[in-house]
Amino acid sequence: MTTADHDVPTSWSRIGTWLTTHTRRGPARPAPDAARLDAFEADLGLPLPADLRAWWLLPDVTASYWIPDAFAPVSLDEALETHDIWLLVAEQEGDSFDENGHPESRYQREFMPIALSPGGDGLIVDLRPGDTHGAVLLWDHETWILDVPQWASVTSMLQDITHALEAGTPVLLSHAALGGSQEPSTATIDEALDLAWQPTAPDR
Repeated sequence: MTTADHDVPTSWSRIGTWLTTHTRRGPARPAPDAARLDAFEADLGLPLPADLRAWWLLPDVTASYWIPDAFAPVSLDEALETHDIWLLVAEQEGDSFDENGHPESRYQREFMPIALSPGGDGLIVDLRPGDTHGAVLLWDHETWILDVPQWASVTSMLQDITHALEAGTPVLLSHAALGGSQEPSTATIDEALDLAWQPTAPDR
């Protein structure tokens, strides 16, 4: 087990403890079918990042909207179903080009959703070889435009959230530093004990 593998369950344990202490914790994500995960990896023909595999094998992950901006972890079955739907839509749309003649963004088979928002957007892990391999990206289901990574990896996503919850500091500072469109935000708890992430005012 690598350090990254180990950091995933450790970070989730700390996040889960914080959620139990401070919020009305929601139901758990259904347990994954490891054989189905293996089948997806074999069909893709690319190895899954170790921390992504560790993410899917985590037990008792809370399925409420605790991932910034407002994303809830999905089950492996829902992730693969969403993957197939978005891939089908991309295939039906076919190739198109913007006003400068550049190919417009399309959902790729090398993307894997891990969380969804109420509005239907997704957080996806980029499985393509290259600089963003293993990164967590926002997939806007309407614009299809990929921003710079929200986080460099699943490990860094969980570490960022862990630190933000425990220390009361903003998440997504690294994303913002790269020129990303998502504002840094800080966790707040409302009267119903639900977690929300509020944009953090920039330092003056």
